[in-house]
Amino acid sequence: MSERQCPAASRLPELGHKSVHALAHAGEVAQWTVVLLAWLWLGEQGMRLGWSLASGVLAVALWWAARLLSRGHVWTLQAAPALMGLLGLLTACGVWWPDLLSGHSAAHTGLLAVAMVWGVWCGWIETRSQSSTFSLGRVAWHPVVAAALTYGAWRMPDSVSSAPVSVSAVLALCAAVLHARDRFGARQPKVCRGVQSSLPLVLPTSAMGLMMGSLWLGNAWCAGLNLSLEWMAISHLVLMAGLPALVTGFTRSWEPDGNARAHERLSFISLGFLILGPLMLLGDSEAHGTLAMVLPSLAWAVHLCRHRFPLGSAVRWPPGVQRGLALLLGPGLLAWVGLISPWQGPVAVQSAFALLGVLAAVQILYGVRRRAVTPTAGLPHEF
Repeated sequence: MSERQCPAASRLPELGHKSVHALAHAGEVAQWTVVLLAWLWLGEQGMRLGWSLASGVLAVALWWAARLLSRGHVWTLQAAPALMGLLGLLTACGVWWPDLLSGHSAAHTGLLAVAMVWGVWCGWIETRSQSSTFSLGRVAWHPVVAAALTYGAWRMPDSVSSAPVSVSAVLALCAAVLHARDRFGARQPKVCRGVQSSLPLVLPTSAMGLMMGSLWLGNAWCAGLNLSLEWMAISHLVLMAGLPALVTGFTRSWEPDGNARAHERLSFISLGFLILGPLMLLGDSEAHGTLAMVLPSLAWAVHLCRHRFPLGSAVRWPPGVQRGLALLLGPGLLAWVGLISPWQGPVAVQSAFALLGVLAAVQILYGVRRRAVTPTAGLPHEF
């Protein structure tokens, strides 16, 4: 995308370096909070209002699909910053729709509507983001702070009832911060990141999404560990927000500068965790149940540490194929789990993770074979 195609770049006000830097950090916390709160609140409300339809995961699946479909478009980059703020405020107000429509037997419809708006907002945020959590400093503390904000909003007494005051307030605050970051950021991105959905990139994301999306189903791991719903939520927030911070610190001490070989090695490790995770389901001890949760989460955390690295010699698929793959293995697979859970129980989630593990194994074999054919390419291979 050229400078001519990104007219907003010339209209951005100039701010001091410290102001821009503070906005980048605050915006990263807000971005994580918006995503984490979507997983937690939409999943809980979906179970409360739409448990008879796809086991209550339809709202989360719809949010996930809208997020993927709205990400990476040129018109998203060209839109005025005011539209970003408007989408955020509409989402903050939208969390009240299920309560307002409850008297008309349309509460679940209102939830699905706000899920779509929320998903589009998330897609826009990720497309227009100019920074990465893992490039803003030596410690990736932003997701940890976001998880604390998310938990606080969810555990406020009103969030358990039908009046989501705290959730709406936190979303409104995030909307203000993200609007300010979008309006006063240092520069507009000159390229449209789009959706990079080859198997090595989409599999870890799908695994983490399945774990968060199936949180309120009481899947095999949490049920086996005898955790309450509150501790289930805490454990999932720790896995999604705490592990990336820990893994980033470890990988930076291991490969501080980052290069093509580090990219290849991390990709291999990420897929390896995806293979080992489903294998833990063959055991029935608490240790096996814990590892079945932690290993796919580690795969996602490792994936985050290298997902912005140039793909080099990776296969470039058409955008339509990329989006289709991400939708099929993400929200599509989650909706399928919800549909068959009433009959299959925890086996539905287990089979979905087994599928991802098989695909990860196939991808590793393909990468090893490709490397054996061209061992001196000098660029990261797509494992």
